[in-house]
Amino acid sequence: MSMAPRTDNFSEVFALIPESEDPKQISVDGVPYILHEDHRWVLPIVQHAQAKGLLPKPCTVVIFDWHHDTVPPYQSAADELKKLRTAPTIEGIITLCAKRLRSIDDDWLKAGMELGVFGDAVIFGVDDWEEAASYKDHVGNRHRIEFCALPKSALSERGQLSDLIRRDDFGSMWETLGWNAAGRIPGFTPGLPKIFLTIDLDCFAIPWRDYTFTWPDAIFESEFRSKARRDCWTGASFLQELASKAGLVTIAREAGCCGGRENAETILAKLIHYGFDDRFTF
Repeated sequence: MSMAPRTDNFSEVFALIPESEDPKQISVDGVPYILHEDHRWVLPIVQHAQAKGLLPKPCTVVIFDWHHDTVPPYQSAADELKKLRTAPTIEGIITLCAKRLRSIDDDWLKAGMELGVFGDAVIFGVDDWEEAASYKDHVGNRHRIEFCALPKSALSERGQLSDLIRRDDFGSMWETLGWNAAGRIPGFTPGLPKIFLTIDLDCFAIPWRDYTFTWPDAIFESEFRSKARRDCWTGASFLQELASKAGLVTIAREAGCCGGRENAETILAKLIHYGFDDRFTF
């Protein structure tokens, strides 16, 4: 994974979103990686990526997050979502994010489905995960929303990415990911359309009472560098393979859910170190 010089492919979007997003962009193996603040602002960024041909429309979304972010948008946003699906504009989607979507960033996923930007989704890391859900948007299209443990657990002997006996339970998630669980070592099916990979840094934070802590190094080490099974994937190799399948990678600081900006920056540095082997920096 090599880092290319910074590019200005998204500069026109960055000029329109709030300064508080403090967006930064690099290119890794030709794939844009964007660091920003609040998760809902991925919507104009993805719309721009699709307009530039970097992602299909709709695209599969793969998310790492501690929260599921699957709350439906407010009913008051319905007319605007319908209008923007028919005639999407970056400016219109930015207004939607600023005025109609929740500031706590829990409805952006289904808003993206309503816009026709997102297809199906797989969410890794949600502690209170539930059974796979089906969401029908206002034009009648159904979207699968799958929940999965973090890769180390999911790739273990009886994990959600490994347990062939439970194919009926997990098969739709494998299909969404383009994942082949059969064979001695499971892996991704080559040649599938580009995905959108988005990471919320609060996935790697620990809330306790009135405090929030970053994962200790020992947890990062275990989750990303320990093999799930003998001769199998690590969390880092799985994450990096997902990134190689992506047409766009975004990282949301979500400092408010990480215990502050300093904690978010610490988590970011550890994610890059343990999850991506220090192969890039912002």
